[in-house]
Amino acid sequence: MHRRMLCLGLGALLLTNVFANGYLWLSGAGEMPARVFRYNLRTGQVDRVVEPGRWGFVQSSDYNLLAYDGNDLYVGLENDRTLLRLNPYTGAFRSAFGYRMCNCFYGHHWMKDGTIHNGEIWRAAPARDPSSPGILFVSDTAGEPTNAFYALNRPDLQPIGLEWVGGVLLITTANGLHRVNFPDEPLVFDAVQYALSGIPSGHTLGGLAYDFVNSVLYMASADSNGAMLWRLQVDHDAQTATATLADNLTLKGYPAGRQPTALGWVPARAGDANDDGCVDDADLLTVLFSFGSSSAQADLTRDGIVDDADLLEVLFHFGSGC
Repeated sequence: MHRRMLCLGLGALLLTNVFANGYLWLSGAGEMPARVFRYNLRTGQVDRVVEPGRWGFVQSSDYNLLAYDGNDLYVGLENDRTLLRLNPYTGAFRSAFGYRMCNCFYGHHWMKDGTIHNGEIWRAAPARDPSSPGILFVSDTAGEPTNAFYALNRPDLQPIGLEWVGGVLLITTANGLHRVNFPDEPLVFDAVQYALSGIPSGHTLGGLAYDFVNSVLYMASADSNGAMLWRLQVDHDAQTATATLADNLTLKGYPAGRQPTALGWVPARAGDANDDGCVDDADLLTVLFSFGSSSAQADLTRDGIVDDADLLEVLFHFGSGC
């Protein structure tokens, strides 16, 4: 098994194909109520669908944010201040709370992709009226607002995807990838657009997610035919980004006609063959029932065959996460 490692230069983030593992949670904007989808990087399939609209909260045509804090997956509504905490593996509901702000905010802005950085929730907030400024909204993990930054005099900066990668904040707009700058002027952000190659014409850019274990930056995009998942190679010095196709999400279970406006990465748990976050008897049975096959679900070592090595992976981590 070969792994290609990421090289980080002082001015560049170089992302290459790596041994992919973990889960990418994707929003699904464009239906009412919307759903949330889990893409399994090990199996290459959308294998779980969550319907937050069934939990009795405000209905939304986009449940997004999808930020992971090491314990919970945060899901937010685009049209309400409600925030949900879910099991990051199964998507099961854990708790709900809300931003401590006036509801009038949502009369002027949508809420889209987000991330957790230095213990705070960062959220992209494009304006409903494109003549209004886009906003980067910041709160603590209890929903108390701590900061906000406005793209004054930059109506093109309507953030959709958002991700911190090291000390760099990257955003997507519908048509571009940008590095955010924070000038000395308070409550203002600016951005430098990178020359982005590899994305088909007509695709709208969506969420960003960073796999900090393998140092891989993912981006989603979509057009009317379907959604794609990309790995990004970013050169900050040259202000360029190159997208390499990771998968056609629509061919793997993500519905056509939906927009992945938010993307969130959750690390896999070693030995967790059935992907529920708990290494237990169910994982042993998953491996044993597939023993000798090439099942991607049970091939934890990714060597092409389910054998003793996969069984040992479960045994060595038995009880983890339970």
